[in-house]
Amino acid sequence: MERRKHHLASIYLLLSRSLLISGVVFSILVLNADISPAGESRWNVNGFIKNASGYIISEHNRDLLKCENILQIEPEFSPTENIKFFGVFRGYYDAVFDLDKSGWTEDFRYKDEIRNNNAYTLSDPVRELYAETRWNKFFMRFGKQQVAWGKAIGMKMLDVINPQDMRELNQLDFEESRISLWTANLIYNTPLRGSSLQLLLIPDIEPHYLPPAGHPFSDRNINSMQQLVDQGIIRLRESPTEGVNVPQDLSNMEIGVKWYHNLVDFEYSLNYFHHWSDLAGLYFDSFGSDGIPNYNMEYHRFHTLGGSFTNYFHNFFGLGDTILRGEVAAHINDRVSSMDPTAPILGIGMAESDSFNYMIAFDIWPFTNYYASFQFFQFICLDHEDNYLVDEIDNSLSFFITTDYMEERVFPDFLWFYTDDGDHWLRGRCRLKYTDKLAFTIGANFYFGGSDTFLGQYDDNDNIFVEIKCDF
Repeated sequence: MERRKHHLASIYLLLSRSLLISGVVFSILVLNADISPAGESRWNVNGFIKNASGYIISEHNRDLLKCENILQIEPEFSPTENIKFFGVFRGYYDAVFDLDKSGWTEDFRYKDEIRNNNAYTLSDPVRELYAETRWNKFFMRFGKQQVAWGKAIGMKMLDVINPQDMRELNQLDFEESRISLWTANLIYNTPLRGSSLQLLLIPDIEPHYLPPAGHPFSDRNINSMQQLVDQGIIRLRESPTEGVNVPQDLSNMEIGVKWYHNLVDFEYSLNYFHHWSDLAGLYFDSFGSDGIPNYNMEYHRFHTLGGSFTNYFHNFFGLGDTILRGEVAAHINDRVSSMDPTAPILGIGMAESDSFNYMIAFDIWPFTNYYASFQFFQFICLDHEDNYLVDEIDNSLSFFITTDYMEERVFPDFLWFYTDDGDHWLRGRCRLKYTDKLAFTIGANFYFGGSDTFLGQYDDNDNIFVEIKCDF
């Protein structure tokens, strides 16, 4: 709760700074812009009303997973052709605790975190709010926004800019689960044809939102840690100087740089991001006066170097149009969990480590209106030691296919994700566009694997879901 109070208090400062910067940029650029005559300024308001509900259907578990009700309003104002102000405002309420009073919802202690609007989650009341302008070869966007560098499906590789709301793991599309950040996003279209240089300045330091202990998609480590805290065996606290409590000044700002070049059938990018971790590490601090060991949840700063490429092939070995694409992300001075005999009770600490990770994907259109993608992921710990609690090499595979029927009214898709630990995840869904404004989505998620694997720990969370969405 202290974390939430901190966010709510700081959001006003960040908002005022963002609007101030936007106002200055607007004032400067408007001097050289042709303002539309009175009455011709472009106002536009879109949005939607949506209910998204899910039900757990595993053999040992029958629970309502969610009953989210969302009202989203998206106003847009363009005083000139080159200047736009845009916002996404969201009203949110999850009625799961009103409809189901058994199972996980009965004793869940963090109800307000899940059911109400909360900053820096997918239910953030100010989901996006920015001003953007185009001036000569420059594109500038200031405010709360999402920035997506990677295109991987089902798992992130180069998509490291925005943290993610993990309350449904990766079941949602990343655009729906990314946490927007206050960002200065500057793009310069260089004289070299088809190329651009992007600079990101992010004073907004936020980690992933992990569902609290007791939630169906809470990680087993979080559940175990909560039990130790409840039993008085350890005391867990956030560090006063690290992570979300980092002072929002220039010295702690996250900085990203991206070079992009399009060469007709081949495009590539080179990326660099100096940022704070999205997941906290566990560090032993000291013994309290009562003899209980104090542990801190701390975040660290590290470097991500990487890039991406996409190559388009025409009629590749008789398969028609195909795409070969890839992403690379090397993390320098990152941290991994390790065995630490000096840490009391838990025996777990953190070790500095470097990793090299990549994804290779092959996209094809096997039949008319069918799109299929095969992806291979590999995560390599470059300085692995025996006491590390991560594998030296992890491999994953995925397959995604989608199409449309009835003149783009029915959109089914299927995603299968497999790791070399033997666990895997299946998601099937189908969206029916009943009218141009009204759509229905149904689907299901299934998890397989041992309880000690990442996906297998959610074996009892097989679920079906339905979504009704009305645009306006």
